[in-house]
Amino acid sequence: MRLEVNNVSLSEQNLSEQSVSFDNLIDLIPALVVRVDCNMAVQYANRSFRKWFSRIEDPSCNSFPVIIGRQIFNQIQRYLGKTLVGEPAHLTISFPHGGEYRCMEVNILPEFDYNQKVKGFIFYATDITSKLDVERSLHDYFENATIGLHWVNEDGIIIWANREELTMLGYEPDEYIGQPITRFHKNQQVIQEILYKLRNKEIIKNSEAELLCKDGSSRFVTINSSVLWKDGEFVHTRCFTIDITAQKLAAKAMRENQERFKVMSNLVPVIIWTTDENGLCTFLNSKWSELTGKKNEDGLGSLWLNIIHPDDRRNIETAWRKSLSEKKTFEAKFRIENSTGRAIVVYANSIPQFDINNQFTGYTGIIQDISVQEEIKSSLEKMVLNRTDDLRKRNLELRKAEKALILKNHELEKINNELSSFAHIASHDLQEPLRKIQTFIDRVVYSDGDKLSSRSKEYIDKIQSASNRMRVLIKDILLYSKTTNAESGLELTDLNQLLEEVITEFEVKIEQTGARIENNGLPTLPVTRFQFHQVFLNLISNALKFSKEFSTPHIVFQCSIVPNMQLPGIHDPQDFYDISVSDNGIGFQAEYAEKIFEIFNRLHSKSQVEGTGIGLAICKKIIEGHHGRMTAESKINEGAIFHIYLPVHKQEYSHRTSNEF
Repeated sequence: MRLEVNNVSLSEQNLSEQSVSFDNLIDLIPALVVRVDCNMAVQYANRSFRKWFSRIEDPSCNSFPVIIGRQIFNQIQRYLGKTLVGEPAHLTISFPHGGEYRCMEVNILPEFDYNQKVKGFIFYATDITSKLDVERSLHDYFENATIGLHWVNEDGIIIWANREELTMLGYEPDEYIGQPITRFHKNQQVIQEILYKLRNKEIIKNSEAELLCKDGSSRFVTINSSVLWKDGEFVHTRCFTIDITAQKLAAKAMRENQERFKVMSNLVPVIIWTTDENGLCTFLNSKWSELTGKKNEDGLGSLWLNIIHPDDRRNIETAWRKSLSEKKTFEAKFRIENSTGRAIVVYANSIPQFDINNQFTGYTGIIQDISVQEEIKSSLEKMVLNRTDDLRKRNLELRKAEKALILKNHELEKINNELSSFAHIASHDLQEPLRKIQTFIDRVVYSDGDKLSSRSKEYIDKIQSASNRMRVLIKDILLYSKTTNAESGLELTDLNQLLEEVITEFEVKIEQTGARIENNGLPTLPVTRFQFHQVFLNLISNALKFSKEFSTPHIVFQCSIVPNMQLPGIHDPQDFYDISVSDNGIGFQAEYAEKIFEIFNRLHSKSQVEGTGIGLAICKKIIEGHHGRMTAESKINEGAIFHIYLPVHKQEYSHRTSNEF
């Protein structure tokens, strides 16, 4: 009995040892083969694997854990860490499939890239359910006689059969028991020979036969049998029937696949080679003779080393021996002489193969002509070196230009400082003559006003008006020159409170015009307080100045957040406060929406509306100093809206309830 089990196991082991793991050439092998990268994405799966795991046909799914399912992945997961650091793993798994539990022998082999780094693994699984069933049946026989077992009398009539045998052939007890054993054998010569030997007291061991099933199919079995003799009388046989159909079919398919492998390997544009466990070459496809000009037998064994260029041979042979001794992937680039006698560069990559017992069986690999790629690589390296040299030269030029720019910036900064000082000094110096003009005009009017002619009084009024405008203009110029980057004077300011302070300065004007100023809530922001005081002051002043005749001015302040807004000069969209100030005044034409922010630009004559044309320019400069933007929109006689966009800061802003002043 032990010999029978060993023979079955050895038969199945030999079938597994004949499996060859090779990408794109193992589609017909019944084993399940799949290549997976380090991100657990399936790179290749043979037909057997796709048949078992139909989910792989979904184009949107290439995740190895998802395809094989959590139950299988949980069994192999703890072995993957070992594989992903370069060591193969071997295990047995079981899982439900097709309504029954299946067992598989699994080898997980690391796959390396050109730099000997693991780039993934090969999952190679063989269905060993039948093998385990046979082993289990033999064991159960000794316990419960549940393997294929039947008794035959001296006349060749079946007198008993267990359930296992009946199930195997698909018969009910009354259809099998009581029938001649010869009825169920396809080859009558085989069964007659078995019966003859048994009657002559011979023991039948592992005799192969083909049994006929009820459904018309046949099963390949091995028969082990002996006769129970009593007082020299033939009592009955004791026959054990072991189903080897799967192994038979697998062996047949394997032989066919090996033939197909040889045919298909001749179609690929690289040399395919295999070795035995001693590293001796056992197979070369036709690409060998095409590339080298030598016969295939001239490369078998260790003869393939002879084609390596003499200058490379020693190093390559050393690397090959080292990989062979360590049973690790062999990968190398070297020169060989091709069929025309020219030296070319080839790339060799061979993966070690192991059987189900993790015993090393040899290598499977490729040798590829990479001469063109090497030439291109060399050309690209030269181009990169040339480009690097150009960039170095340009960087030097940029550094020189940068230094020159820094010097120019220092000069401009100095000039700006001088201009600022000049504007401040000039503004102060210009105010003194104006004060004298106004003082002496006042004295003339006071002392001789009643003696002046009406025309002289008109001229004096014009002189006083012009000097007043000049004084306001000088004051605005001085303020504009002081309006610079606001970051140095930032303080967290409640704009609602600041607006209230500004509004109190217009109490008389508001009372005279009946104006309504409405605040729907402003944020608290880090700003330069006195500058924003000036912004609100100018905006309210403009709204009151440009109100419609016989109409009550209505000014509205409100705020909202504009998400992901992108302003000119800002590359990344961000959130901005939109503080809008609208009025119901005379408005202006839409085409002047930009022009009104230019210094000294006026849309109305000074005889119509007082002012210098600097106020909005000052407002815009202040807002830009706070990293914001200011815009305007309007139509004639439909009022105007001014938008102040400021970046949202982390500080919370609070809206106050609507107020009118």
